[in-house]
Amino acid sequence: MNGTDLDYFRSCLLSQKSRILNRSVEFRDEQMKDQENLIEEADKISLDQATSLSIQLHERDRSSLVLIERALGKIADGTYGQCECCGDQIVSKRLEVSPFVLLCISCMEEQEENPQPF
Repeated sequence: MNGTDLDYFRSCLLSQKSRILNRSVEFRDEQMKDQENLIEEADKISLDQATSLSIQLHERDRSSLVLIERALGKIADGTYGQCECCGDQIVSKRLEVSPFVLLCISCMEEQEENPQPF
């Protein structure tokens, strides 16, 4: 992978990281504002459901943030784009769709077919 490609993927990763961090701030602000505006029990139930969904989305963002940081580290150490399982190069189109993937398609499929127990 050449320097231009790495710059492109670094930019994509940093952009995704920024969006996630901005959503995180918005999430906290929204939670505080919603709690201040609670009036009726029905509002509280509705808010609880919305909060639950927001927390699930927030957790997904946190997981993505960890993967983004890991990918940025791989760019820094020169291993970005290598499959963590087999060591082969991950196809650029796959990285364009999700720049923080860790496995090539064949290793990902194999892992999905044979999940490892925790």
